Amino acid sequence: MLNEQYLLKKYISFSLGTWLRAIISFFITPITTWLINPAEFGKATMFSTVYSILLLVSILGTANSLMRFFPQKSDEEKSALLWSCLIVPIFMSILVGFVVLVFKGPINSFLVGTRISNAYLILIATLVTGIFQTFNLNLVRSRGRGILFSTLQVVQSVSQIGFILLYAFFVNRDFYALLYAQLFSNIVALALGIALERSFWFPVRIDKRLVREILKYGYPFVFSGLLWWLLTWTDRFVLRLYTNFSDIGLYSAAFKVISAMSLFTTGFSTLWYPFAYEQYEKNPENKMLFKRTLDYVAFLVFSAGFILLSFKDVIFLLLAKSYRTSAEISPFLILYPVMVTMTIVVARGIDFSKKTYWFIITNGVSALFNLAGNFLLVPLFGPKGASVSTGLSFIFVFTIESNVSKRLYPVSYDLRKIYLLVGIFVLSALLHTFSGNLIVSVLASIIGLIVAIFLYKAEFLKVWSTGIGFLKSLSHHR
Repeated sequence: MLNEQYLLKKYISFSLGTWLRAIISFFITPITTWLINPAEFGKATMFSTVYSILLLVSILGTANSLMRFFPQKSDEEKSALLWSCLIVPIFMSILVGFVVLVFKGPINSFLVGTRISNAYLILIATLVTGIFQTFNLNLVRSRGRGILFSTLQVVQSVSQIGFILLYAFFVNRDFYALLYAQLFSNIVALALGIALERSFWFPVRIDKRLVREILKYGYPFVFSGLLWWLLTWTDRFVLRLYTNFSDIGLYSAAFKVISAMSLFTTGFSTLWYPFAYEQYEKNPENKMLFKRTLDYVAFLVFSAGFILLSFKDVIFLLLAKSYRTSAEISPFLILYPVMVTMTIVVARGIDFSKKTYWFIITNGVSALFNLAGNFLLVPLFGPKGASVSTGLSFIFVFTIESNVSKRLYPVSYDLRKIYLLVGIFVLSALLHTFSGNLIVSVLASIIGLIVAIFLYKAEFLKVWSTGIGFLKSLSHHR
């Protein structure tokens, strides 16, 4: 039986650092908008788009293998596991770097609109550091060290905003500030992580037999990851085809503000993945754990989503005036953290059964829907159309993966409540995006919040009492 109070307390304590990073990240975007115009922000976004797919291809799913095999290895074997996972991405980054050097002209043109730029060199350097930083975070995550995981993220965010400010004030207020900040923050967080977990990083040991097992488990994640990338980055590509860097900048600013809520997803997944695998290994029949967890998660993410929707216009006042219209682009983007967080809970049956090819099917169907939706809606509505298509795509992800997972690992999830709230959220988001009537829009999202509390009354009361009790315990320890 799920110890609800224990899990809630563990999540709250585990996520304190992540919430701090959310606050820091939340203010990075407004500060950036005051320093850098939308067109330059759009160029930095295209850099991030290309960087993300190169990172995905280079890692080849081995980061997932690290998390999956880590609990099965002894302390002596874990260092060999880390480097056996890393060796393939290292070779891949060399190959990708060579290709980037050969095609530097076209790549620069796509990234920043000119063939003469240092963007391609920064791309290669950021890719290499990004690979090591990915494993740095996944190592800490696999060990269940939530505070250290959050600390590394906070350090990365602080160093990133610090470098943006330094570059913008002392060099130039252009897209290079964001590019160099990404590279610099990778290096700082990586150095700290290696220093604190050096017993796992050194000495370097590689088990050739283990490399084959790692690739065998991880390669399906390459295809599912590519399709996930297509799902999450298609909007930027289609906007690049039909609009300009300024529109891309406005859309990206909306996504950046909403991504602060995504850190809730990050904090939860960091705790949940190792915890779920461990509980399944101990007692596969303890299915009530997953049902009750989804109830709590659904209540929390929908409540946060409706609150964010209600106050979006106030939040976007923090941005520079040239970015204020991003508020109208943001409503459907909130579906990303809402649906993905719930999917993290319900999709574990696919992992447990080791039928990870279902992720390829799920991401493929959703990516095709998003691609079609973007090509249909972006020419008509610009960034708003991209937002609608992308947000609805994540409903497809949840729907497919929840149904497949339930067949592979039957759990009595109550999905009716979730789909009712999804319907209310979509209607509310449509009003916030297209109606222009602020009162009606806010009223719709407030009604959604009330319905969420009513549907999950028991979870609301438990979260409330646990949160109050946790704060009181903190005050007693002072």
